[in-house]
Amino acid sequence: MCDGTQFDVVIDLQEHPLVNSLIRKADLNKKEPMFPLVVKRCRKCSLVQLVEIIDSEEIYRNVDYLFFSSDMPTLSDYFKGFANDIQKRFIKSKNDLVVEIGSNDGVMLNHFKNKARILGVDPSTNVVLRAVKRGIPTMSEFFTGRLGGLIAKEWGTAKVVMGSNCIAHLNNLRDLLEGVRALLAPDGVFIVEANYWGGMVKNTNYSLIYHDHFSYFSLKVWQDFAKKYGLRVFDAVVTPAQGGSLRIFMDRRKRPVTKRLKALEATEKKTKLNTLETGHRYRDNVWNVAKKLRKTLEDLKKGGAKLAGYGAAAKGFTILRCSGIDGKFLDYFVDDSPAKQGWYTPIDHIPIISRKEAEKRLPDYFVILAPNYAKVIVEKEKKFHKAGGRFVVPIGNIDIL
Repeated sequence: MCDGTQFDVVIDLQEHPLVNSLIRKADLNKKEPMFPLVVKRCRKCSLVQLVEIIDSEEIYRNVDYLFFSSDMPTLSDYFKGFANDIQKRFIKSKNDLVVEIGSNDGVMLNHFKNKARILGVDPSTNVVLRAVKRGIPTMSEFFTGRLGGLIAKEWGTAKVVMGSNCIAHLNNLRDLLEGVRALLAPDGVFIVEANYWGGMVKNTNYSLIYHDHFSYFSLKVWQDFAKKYGLRVFDAVVTPAQGGSLRIFMDRRKRPVTKRLKALEATEKKTKLNTLETGHRYRDNVWNVAKKLRKTLEDLKKGGAKLAGYGAAAKGFTILRCSGIDGKFLDYFVDDSPAKQGWYTPIDHIPIISRKEAEKRLPDYFVILAPNYAKVIVEKEKKFHKAGGRFVVPIGNIDIL
């Protein structure tokens, strides 16, 4: 977000594989790359971030990206409410243009069909093909300053430019804002929903730290950053997505500042969120939780319990790696996404199977490795739970349900 060159380490998670690089059976004997995962804080702008990063081409272009938004439980309903809010507040005509950065397979833009003109931008070709198949016009590109200008030239300026849980995946945030500035209509709104550093600190949530996520945002860093591009944050709220996400609204100084923005701003100041001291407190809490998880699962295994993972999610792999949980602990992963079934986890090579296949060899405990969907999973698995099956939620207090 700035040209700062001095950083302090917040937490060093050692080496990890790329979380979305699942392994085919034929490739299990091949060497897999591991990369450092070190979170740092910029002394100049306070952004918490990865400094030594992996080229985005390796994450989104050179492999089949196996995260499809439409496969995620309840996500379409969540985006429906988000889309309705945008339409009510900012869309005035069916001719208004809505551009989504990181649109994936179009689950969000689908809610704008027949209500506005829509265009998606996403670098992962395989998910873009699914979006196009669903009738969502989508470009397979990274969003840049140049692309923002090209879209404006061919499609006109956008009333809404937005990115949900994707902006943290972009390394060149200054180029991103150049593109937004070129594309946004004079009365347009730029909306970002991304990892919230405040939520990560409050809940000791380290599951969001992996190589796909370059940045961990606070409200303050966005307020300072937006000013450089003639934008101003006029509204902000913390949403339940991803265990707590920051949704912010920016414009060119037209709309009144909201009460909830002022409240969040005051909270960040009171808790000293943007300090290195807070970062180090977070680090200590993370390692305490990781150690507690390993001890919990070791005790269950010593007692003869059979364990399996539920949800082969990116955030779950970070949790397991930090705790040293491997195939000696988990017999398999269940995942409802057909795109992941039949694959194996990186490094540990734990098989990923369907829930139907798991029925043949149910564990005593499912470790929920998509913790933001814990309530949904437990509700869905009432039969398993009623028959005596239990769940381990591997963040915070390590609850056993």
